Amino acid sequence: MISEKHSFDSCFEVFFADTPESKRIHYNLRYQVYCDELGYEDKENFPEQMEFDEWDPHAVHFIVRQRYSGQWLGALRLVYQNQASFPFEAKCVPEHRISARQYQQSIEISRLCVLREARRFAPRAFQPCDMGAEQIVKGNGNGNVRYLHTIKNQSRSIMWGLYRAAVIYSARNDIKRWYILVTPSLAHAVKKEGFEMHQVGKACDYRGQRIPYVLDVEHILANSLWQKDYRADYRKYSDLLAQSAAKRYMA
Repeated sequence: MISEKHSFDSCFEVFFADTPESKRIHYNLRYQVYCDELGYEDKENFPEQMEFDEWDPHAVHFIVRQRYSGQWLGALRLVYQNQASFPFEAKCVPEHRISARQYQQSIEISRLCVLREARRFAPRAFQPCDMGAEQIVKGNGNGNVRYLHTIKNQSRSIMWGLYRAAVIYSARNDIKRWYILVTPSLAHAVKKEGFEMHQVGKACDYRGQRIPYVLDVEHILANSLWQKDYRADYRKYSDLLAQSAAKRYMA
């Protein structure tokens, strides 16, 4: 069992972006990753530094922040079908036709992103989550090696936290299936945690190799990963604003 002070729930929190401000945070996180870091999207198309596309009006959005600093570190969206189509279908054709009922009970997971800035925060397996990376390096002779080897784990931890929020939302909204278009390496990481992924089409070339899969929401909920950590619910961003307003009023 993960120590409570090192858990995702104690170090991070996930929010449902239900206000214009929180959606801007989401779009800016995507801009930082997809435009600044990876160069997947042209910066000139997003002069306000918010990356979005035609699917966002048909999506719900999540963002995650570090509890102690309040810094926003990652994002994810859940896209509903639009006119019997999902985003992944523009890049690869499903092997089997998606029925009208399946469209109504499914979403596509996309735009998962975690900032490089997330590596500033201590890997949960070794240090308290409020200790910075500099302290890890200075405090241990091999801290730098430890830190570099756990950067990926830190990003994966944030990814699992976002997936957990997405599956809770899905269960509450009668969503039965997830479609997802991912790299082979990410698919391997998901499968390694015991999640069943069923390939629904041939691999395609989209920013490198991508493979379409479908996952069952009920099966995701039953995974033992959620018994170890990631047990906190997501919050609405509007509730965060209300809480902040109440604190100012009481001050």
